Amino acid sequence: MKKILTLLAIITLSMTACADRHQTVSYSNIPVQAQAFIEKYFKSTDVSYIERELDGVHYEYNVYLKNATEIEFDHQGNLKSIDCRVTPIPAGIVPEMVMQYVTVHYPNHIVVEYAIGFRRITIELGSGIELFFDLEGNFLGMDD
Repeated sequence: MKKILTLLAIITLSMTACADRHQTVSYSNIPVQAQAFIEKYFKSTDVSYIERELDGVHYEYNVYLKNATEIEFDHQGNLKSIDCRVTPIPAGIVPEMVMQYVTVHYPNHIVVEYAIGFRRITIELGSGIELFFDLEGNFLGMDD
């Protein structure tokens, strides 16, 4: 009986801890830098909802727009990733050198997803092709 009660207590505490990791927050609760990004590039699109997620010791913010765009920001409001699904990412978000590569090598494709990682940039074209670049914008490879 004690084992069952102990197990139930552990499960309950685990579920409570996981629930606290994800919270819905209002627009005013995200960093100012993230607000400025949304107002600059998505001024005419309404925010559907925002999730705040604990990632280690910092919060990250996932902003979901009504046009199905998902934007992820770090705790300081820096862009981590953006996924526009099937519409092009607005001009000025993807670095110029990366966009030049896409324009030359994939002239009839649009960039629908952009992610900044620790050591590289990943973009996805509307056709599903993923391209990888270093943080300076130099092409590294692809995955189709």
